[in-house]
Amino acid sequence: MEDMLLDLPQIDYDGTADNVVKFLTNRSYYPRLYDIYMQANPEKLQSPNLSGMPGSSVGNSNENKMIKYLYAKAIVDGVRQTIDKGSHELKVVVSNLTGEISAVEAMQMLHYEKTRYYLIRKQALNEFADILEVQNLHCPDLHVYI
Repeated sequence: MEDMLLDLPQIDYDGTADNVVKFLTNRSYYPRLYDIYMQANPEKLQSPNLSGMPGSSVGNSNENKMIKYLYAKAIVDGVRQTIDKGSHELKVVVSNLTGEISAVEAMQMLHYEKTRYYLIRKQALNEFADILEVQNLHCPDLHVYI
């Protein structure tokens, strides 16, 4: 067991926490994937017609939309599973990051003062990265390695 642990790369604890915050809050990452997942309706996509005649590229366009939807769904499902499997602290921290509750409310829910809350927050964010990366094949590894 000890030999196996020595082969794992070392993780930058602060960098990983920052990376998780960026993933969950930056419009280019999770919020965008969540919007794609929530707005897309795969039932309205046309099936491609294979007539043998040259035509429009509706099939490819619809295929690309379906792939984008399925990718977004996999990530959103992975995040939900991560939150479900995570500690109470993780759930509260993610609720704060996603704007459901304020930082003050998060501190009150966890019964911590500001300094202690931000230490627990880093632990919860690293826990998020640990759990997310093993949820499915599409979930990113948010760890920052030394």
